[in-house]
Amino acid sequence: MNFLDDKTWTLLQEGRTKGVFQLESNLGKSWSKKVHPCSIEELSALIAIIRPGCLNAMFDGKSMSQHFVDRKSGKDETKFLHPSLEPILKQTYGVLVYQEQAMRIAQELAGFDLIEADDLRKAIGKKKADLMALIKVKFIAGCKETKIVSEDEGAEIFGWIEKSARYSFNKSHSVSYAFNSFTSAYYKANYPIEFFVSYLRHAKDSPKPHQEVYELVSDAKMHGINSSMCKIDNHVEDYSRSGDNILFGVKSVKGMGNIVGTQTCQALIDGPAELGKDLKKMTWLEILLYIASKCSKTGFEPLCSVGFFNTTKTRVNRNTSQFEYDTFRILNKNELAWAVEQYPTKKWKTLKDCLVDLAPTKKQGGGTNTVGREKKLLNEIHFLDNPPYELVDDPQWVVESEINLLGCPLSMSKLETSETVFTSNSSCKEIVDGKHGKNISVAGNVYRASHHKTKKGKSAGELMSFLTIEDESGSLESVVIFPKVRKQYSFLLYEGNNLLFHGEVKRGEGSLLVEKIHEI
Repeated sequence: MNFLDDKTWTLLQEGRTKGVFQLESNLGKSWSKKVHPCSIEELSALIAIIRPGCLNAMFDGKSMSQHFVDRKSGKDETKFLHPSLEPILKQTYGVLVYQEQAMRIAQELAGFDLIEADDLRKAIGKKKADLMALIKVKFIAGCKETKIVSEDEGAEIFGWIEKSARYSFNKSHSVSYAFNSFTSAYYKANYPIEFFVSYLRHAKDSPKPHQEVYELVSDAKMHGINSSMCKIDNHVEDYSRSGDNILFGVKSVKGMGNIVGTQTCQALIDGPAELGKDLKKMTWLEILLYIASKCSKTGFEPLCSVGFFNTTKTRVNRNTSQFEYDTFRILNKNELAWAVEQYPTKKWKTLKDCLVDLAPTKKQGGGTNTVGREKKLLNEIHFLDNPPYELVDDPQWVVESEINLLGCPLSMSKLETSETVFTSNSSCKEIVDGKHGKNISVAGNVYRASHHKTKKGKSAGELMSFLTIEDESGSLESVVIFPKVRKQYSFLLYEGNNLLFHGEVKRGEGSLLVEKIHEI
C-alpha cells in the first residue's frame, strides 16, 4: 500500500468518506473536507478533533476543533502558551489534541519520569479530579526545579492541561485508527467496485441494513458505478461485480423479513437438473413447475417483485409473474406431481395451457381427483383470461418494491416516477463534483430532512432546514434552507417528496443555498 497515493488523499480531502473507517458519518465527511488531511499525522488529528469533547470545548468563541482547522488553513495565527511548548504542539498548531502531548509537557517542563507522566495521562483520561490535584502540586514543584518556566507559568500551563482533559484523545489509538482509515480509503479510491461489493455484502450486519445499502448504492453512483438486480439467466447468489457495475444477487433480496436464501439458490440448481435443461433456456412455465415448486412463498415471491424472472426468454413482467405464481400455488401436491410428470410430453407453452389439461378429473383424462377441484381450476383459468386488475408494472410500485426488498431502487430513481415535466440545469453529482454559481436548479427526491432552530442573527429561534436529496446521478447531502425561505415552503419539506430547487452554490462549499422550491 502506498501511503503517498494521491487518489486516496484526494478522496479524503473531498469528504467522499462513506465506508471509510471512523469518517463515514456526515460529521466525518464535513470535517475531512475542512481539515484537508495529506498525511497520516493529519489524518490522526482529524480523527481526534471530531470527537465530542474537542468539538464542544470552546475557547475564544469557537471550538478547539475549529481552532485547529483555522490555524492549519492559515486563517488564524498559530499561538503557543509558552515558547517551550512549540516543539511539542507544532504539529497540532498549538492545540493540545493528544494525552501524550500532555505527558511530554510534564516530562520536559516539570521533569516527570514516565511513570509520573502516565499518572497524568490516567488522570486526564479518567477525569480524576483528586489525582489531578495531587499531580498539579508535583507539576508546579517540578517546574520550579527545571526553571524552564516560572511557577506562575507552570500553574497556567497545568490549568490549560486540566481543561484539555475534557477533549484530548489517546494518540496511540488515534494513529492506529488513522492507518485503518487510510487503508479503507485506499481501497475505495483504487478498487472502488470491489470496495462497494464488499461493503454491501456486510451491510446486513449494520444496525440499519436497508439504509446502509441505500447509502452505499447512492455513493457508488457518485463514483460512476451503477447497480442492478441480477436476472435468472445471469444470476449470482450475493452482491458481485459485473463489468464496471454491481450486480445484486439472489440473497440480497428480502421477503417477509427473511433473506431469500439457501433453499431458493438450491432450487435454481436442482430445477434445471431435473428438467435436463439449461437454466438460461427455461420458460416461465418451466420455472414454475421445476423451481417455484421447490421454494417457499417467502423465497420465491420477492424475486417476482424485483423482476428476477423478467427476461427476453420468459417475457413475463413483475405483476404477471406474481399473479401467475399465486395461481400456480393453488395446485395441490398430487396435481403438481401430475403436471411435472406430463410436461415432457405435453410441452405446454403457458400456465393456462397446463391448467386446461389438468382441470378435468382423472376419469376424464385430467389430473384432478374431484369435481370440486375441477371447478376450482376452471375458475382460475377464467381469471388468467380475465385478471381482476391490470397486470402492468407501475413505476411507483416498482420503486417501492425495490426499496422494501433490496434496500434501494435499482430500475429507476424516485424522481423518475414523477409525472410532472420539469427542467433543471444541474444534477446532484455535478454539484458534489464542484459545479457552482447562482441560478442553479436541481431536481431531487427528499431522502432525509432535518429542521433546527437558529441560534444567532435576526432569525434567532426560527426553524431552518437541512435536506439530503437524490436523483438518478446520486445524492446531495447539503441542501440548506434558511428561515425566510423555509416559511414559504415548509409544507413541501418532507421525506419522499419530489421537488425542484433553485438557489446558489458557492465555490468550494458544495452546499445548495435554496431560494425557491417547486413541487414536481
